Amino acid sequence: MLREIYPLVVKDAQVARFRDGYPFIFKEALTDSRHVKEAGALLHLRDEAGDYIATGYHHGQQEKGLGWVLSTDETEEIDTDFFKRKIETALDRRDDFFENDDLDGFRVFNGEGDGIGGLTIDCYDHHYMITFKNEGLFSFKREILAALESLIHFKSIYEKRAFQIDGQPVKGDDFLAGERGDFPEALLENGVELLYDLDGGMRTGLNLAERDARRFVRENAEGKTMVSLFADTGTYALEALLGGASSATSVDFATRSRNKTLEQLKHHGIEANHEFVTQDAFDYIGQADKATRFDLVVLTPPSLVKTRTRTFRAEIDLPALLQQVVYLTNRGGRLVVATDCPLFDLERLAQMVQSAFKKTRQKGILVAKYESPADFPLHPLLPEAGQKTVVFEKK
Repeated sequence: MLREIYPLVVKDAQVARFRDGYPFIFKEALTDSRHVKEAGALLHLRDEAGDYIATGYHHGQQEKGLGWVLSTDETEEIDTDFFKRKIETALDRRDDFFENDDLDGFRVFNGEGDGIGGLTIDCYDHHYMITFKNEGLFSFKREILAALESLIHFKSIYEKRAFQIDGQPVKGDDFLAGERGDFPEALLENGVELLYDLDGGMRTGLNLAERDARRFVRENAEGKTMVSLFADTGTYALEALLGGASSATSVDFATRSRNKTLEQLKHHGIEANHEFVTQDAFDYIGQADKATRFDLVVLTPPSLVKTRTRTFRAEIDLPALLQQVVYLTNRGGRLVVATDCPLFDLERLAQMVQSAFKKTRQKGILVAKYESPADFPLHPLLPEAGQKTVVFEKK
């Protein structure tokens, strides 16, 4: 398809930033971007003297920025071969994951960390899922799919469209190629079977980036009482019970979460010693009495909630939530906090949790922290963009 090409001039004060490899194109860096309209259009960045800097694409209707840099080679075509080169390089970086017999689920392409902001590709036991995070990148779907099909052996390929147009989700069949999976299916993660579903809406039921936190829970659960807040499909409760927890409680408001959690536990035949509380986790935390205490607390809060009755932005509201969650943790217990909020890094998360202990006049000791796994590489200039997990012990 023919693409609109928009020439854009970068302000002198921002030129060095882009020449150093900064991948995100933000409006404030440009002299004028009001003429940029078409999602998926190519953006040619030049300095005020007219010298070439980079080629990017317009992401479309997004709250922030204008798009992502794709190339710093003025002669490079943004076509199927371009995407094939990028994806092939990313696949080569994951050789150890393809050869790991205890791990069937991992990320094979991680957005700007692998050179294309807005694109992720995950492998679920040779079922692949392409996630398009904006309308602009979605316009390259044909080229991206052709590139991926030429490089991998696959059972199936699915897509997720993690964006909206005019405030509405983009409808369509998620299935793209191969043979449809008979979902839910199970894959191995650190030797444990976990269920997932690529054909059931936006969420697969398995956040691959949280595998380190799940392993920590299993390895530290023996004899403990455990609660998972914002439990989703119950993988943390499952890991705790497999690790010998005396009881596990999952809290989530969605009936879907309840059903998926019970499905996970039934798959392993360990429904006993588990309670699912169908309640908004924010309300559960706020209404908990002094008797509601656990040895192992897992908090996986959303980055953003905007409803008629609640607004939650992790970068603003997480500190107050953490203070409440500290009270749910028994002395000698562990508090696990995992988030992928892109607006703060691992060190800032650790500082938030430490501050929550101090403000509640409790003592918390950092015992573990996990950055994004190796299959989730981050762009060196955007280190806050990945998954981060901290574990504190309450003294």
